[in-house]
Amino acid sequence: MSPATQGSALERIERAHATARPRLRGGGAWDRRRGDALARLLARGLPDRRDENWKYLDWAEIDRRGFSLPAPATGGDMLPEGTLADFAKGMIVVLINGRYVAGLSSVPAQAAVSVQSLASVLETDPGAAARALRVPGDGADERFALLAEAFIDDGAVIRVAAGAQVEEPLYVLHVGTGSDVAHARMLIDAGRNSRLKLVEHFLTEPAADGLSNLACEIHLADGASLDHVRLYQQGAATVHIETLFATQSRDSHYRQQLFVLGGRVVRSNVHIRLEGPAAECEVHGLFMVDGSRQADLYTVIEHVAPNTRSNELVRGVATGRGRGAFNGRIIVGENASKTDSQQSSRNLILSPQAEINTRPQLEILTDDVKCSHGATTGSLDSNQMFYLLSRGIDPETARGLLTFAFCEDVVSRVAVGGLRRHVEQLVVGHLPDRDIIKEFV
Repeated sequence: MSPATQGSALERIERAHATARPRLRGGGAWDRRRGDALARLLARGLPDRRDENWKYLDWAEIDRRGFSLPAPATGGDMLPEGTLADFAKGMIVVLINGRYVAGLSSVPAQAAVSVQSLASVLETDPGAAARALRVPGDGADERFALLAEAFIDDGAVIRVAAGAQVEEPLYVLHVGTGSDVAHARMLIDAGRNSRLKLVEHFLTEPAADGLSNLACEIHLADGASLDHVRLYQQGAATVHIETLFATQSRDSHYRQQLFVLGGRVVRSNVHIRLEGPAAECEVHGLFMVDGSRQADLYTVIEHVAPNTRSNELVRGVATGRGRGAFNGRIIVGENASKTDSQQSSRNLILSPQAEINTRPQLEILTDDVKCSHGATTGSLDSNQMFYLLSRGIDPETARGLLTFAFCEDVVSRVAVGGLRRHVEQLVVGHLPDRDIIKEFV
């Protein structure tokens, strides 16, 4: 939506900002920073179908939002069903409508991992918050991060001490309620030679039909390692848009695994910069869309330093009138010799009305690299179906088993102990033939 054609949405954003501005934290410096972000957003507008990386998104679902902020969460709020609190074993961070809820969060006092609400940092040391949080750019792919910047007031700041080897996973639960627009900022700072397993889980109350807008930043110091599982299970009427920006130093390893299994519209923007030699990243994704749901994944992996490695594996399944999109861009910079980068996108369409669009991109600006990418979109393999049918398996069971095996290519890579089986059961629950094959899985 250009500024000329989306005036109503921008006007609603401006009105919501004027209402919220007196109660937003951080003092004069942050008030000016928010005002600058708002001015830039109003001048440039939200992205729309004319922006190449956004052309498949269902803008009608976004344009109807009022952009007013929800009421603050309280410690007495109850969590919705379906959380992984038992799995978390004590390290839990809860954000309700983008606001940190101390009464529901539990992180033991230890030197290895520290968690603060962003609101408390803005109140006690706004200068530190300003130094830690990057200012979003003006490009179309960062407009929603710019929107989050204009409304910044709460979120979570997670820091891992240098050398810490954290065995238990840190569980971050994002809960959406009501019909408002919730903005949140997250900062994850992993110290030198540290290791952390992080599980982010996105849920909503059954009747919620709001929009969540998350801007997340990740910094990995030399030798740091982060296993990052992201599970999306929002309700059928909610919209989720996120902008994640990660930077990696020498010898660091970042692994992200995302599973889009809910929400009316989920749009994920992921930008990873491998800035230090021998840095490695892996991005494994699975989206499953049915009914009128939509998943839109956009990734940029930027190799800046030499001897870096990336591996991207994305699978999509669409049935009913579901729509999916994957747009993956690999950039190998002039100084990134001996880069090894692999990208694969495979997609299954299980009904005539379903649609998946995929666009792999590879930009190489230096020599002496090893890079490849590929994409396929189609139906189940007829030879594999024939093989199962010839062994006496009925068509419905064969179809379900082949679809699950297709998804398992991503699920099997979950590196957080105890979570893989849970994700497998969720995937089975989204298959058209789930009642038939659940006994086999």
